[in-house]
Amino acid sequence: MKRSLLIISAILAFSLSAAAQENGIAPGVQWDTIQVVRPAKPSEHLIGVRYNFAFTGVMMNPDLTHKAWASPFNISLLYTFYHPLWRSFNYFGLQVGVKYGRFGYSNDKYDFEHLEQKISYVEIPFVSAAHIDIGEHIRILISLGLFGSYRISTTKDNGWDCFDNRWGYGLIGGAGFAVRFAKRFEIHIEGAYQHDFSYLFDPQKMSSDWWLFVNPYHINISAGFHVKIK
Repeated sequence: MKRSLLIISAILAFSLSAAAQENGIAPGVQWDTIQVVRPAKPSEHLIGVRYNFAFTGVMMNPDLTHKAWASPFNISLLYTFYHPLWRSFNYFGLQVGVKYGRFGYSNDKYDFEHLEQKISYVEIPFVSAAHIDIGEHIRILISLGLFGSYRISTTKDNGWDCFDNRWGYGLIGGAGFAVRFAKRFEIHIEGAYQHDFSYLFDPQKMSSDWWLFVNPYHINISAGFHVKIK
């Protein structure tokens, strides 16, 4: 009798093992190992365009009571890659792209020649695009990263001179939300702040004895349309 029970138990164990190997491990609690197996989440690839309205200006040291300028047209082409950590924790992503925009400032108090200007630039952002999915249609977005830029043109009547710095770099940070629909499309609404660590021009531009440090900044309010391509 005992031998028969052992044979039957062995046959059942072999059958269950074969079935598990054939069907794979199903998501859920695996009682034989006391382990929770999470459903695998796929990576996502998105291509999108983003428009942003920017409040731009500069931080001056010493302060010359300059005025900020509202830049109405800034456009970006973006690629976003959402990559679940260990194919289970769907919170992480990377975003890179190219942006065309304008920033500037003015000064009515001090009559320095060629001090105020509007500048057109091209920028490449590279940011960590963290997100939290709420159901199937809402995402909370958090971004933090770097950017590099090149200043193309200026409204100064004498153009660029040897003191001007046409390369920029700095930090971007922002947050917002996304609305997902039709399984492949997303609308992103975000606010962001970016600070340029490169000086707009050499601190000795105005005087070799009286240095002026000028760093641009941007406060962005943006809307983007993204398409899931994979």
